[in-house]
Amino acid sequence: MSPLAALRRNPKRRLGALSVLAVAGAVAVGSGANYSSASANPANTFATGTLSQVNSKSNAAVLTATNLMPSQSANGTVDIENTGSAAAPFTLAKSAVTDSDTTNKLSTKLTLVISDCGLWSGATAPSCTSPAQVYSGTIAAMGTQALGSFAANAKHRYQFVVTFPDGGAGGADNAFQGDNMSVQFDWSATA
Repeated sequence: MSPLAALRRNPKRRLGALSVLAVAGAVAVGSGANYSSASANPANTFATGTLSQVNSKSNAAVLTATNLMPSQSANGTVDIENTGSAAAPFTLAKSAVTDSDTTNKLSTKLTLVISDCGLWSGATAPSCTSPAQVYSGTIAAMGTQALGSFAANAKHRYQFVVTFPDGGAGGADNAFQGDNMSVQFDWSATA
């Protein structure tokens, strides 16, 4: 007798066979192949940079000149260093311009040439023999000057030359006799 015929005759066997088939099917479905993969990126950390500078003549004048006569000049230098942890663009501007004579303003007569002498190399200062000009014009006309980006720990030397230009013969500059003026130079870094 065939197995199929035996199952037809005995209902208990049919039920038992069906149970075995159901269990086998469940095992086959439940134990199917499972693939998995995982990865991680732990300890992601973030920190902010710093922005700071050192001015070699902080809270002091870059240059002063007394008793200037027509065609005479005065000069001075200052070192500006990026002591922050990241590169940043620097600028130079003027502020707090005061003229003793409000009619014949000395700030509109005196010319100013500002030059970047270059970067320091360790403890060696740059020579100002052939500097890159940053500004040339009257003190009154000077606006904000872009100085470029300073790398972290980069130190530049700047030269300032102020000249009282000769207006010509016959007392052309008499209106400026005894005048004085002052100006503040402001160095800024932004990022």
